[in-house]
Amino acid sequence: MTANNPQKNNNKRNSRVCEQELIHVIGVNATLALERVFSASYLYIPARAPSKAIINAVGLPAAIKLVEHFGCGDIWVPKSLLTKYRNISICEEKDKGKTLPELAEKFKTGIPNIRRILKQRGIQA
Repeated sequence: MTANNPQKNNNKRNSRVCEQELIHVIGVNATLALERVFSASYLYIPARAPSKAIINAVGLPAAIKLVEHFGCGDIWVPKSLLTKYRNISICEEKDKGKTLPELAEKFKTGIPNIRRILKQRGIQA
């Protein structure tokens, strides 16, 4: 992709798949699995058969659905669903009595980030 070829730039921009569309095609659990492995990156979906990496990430039935729906192109794999689930899990763990350092270690993030997430959800840190 180069700046000299606007057609390629447009194709890349159009390949950004809405997370809701991924959920509709392969389901929530498979979308989460896809995000865990390929989040925040472009993923090439082959035209005829899914790659082993995709099959390993989401399972054969979901991989086939990806090929049927998005085959022969790159898709952008977001990570917002994964982030939402992580934030919900942080709040649930805090409600169970986990301390901020325990949460930070478990979710591999800093204490200030844990505080920010809890504050956004109206939970006292």
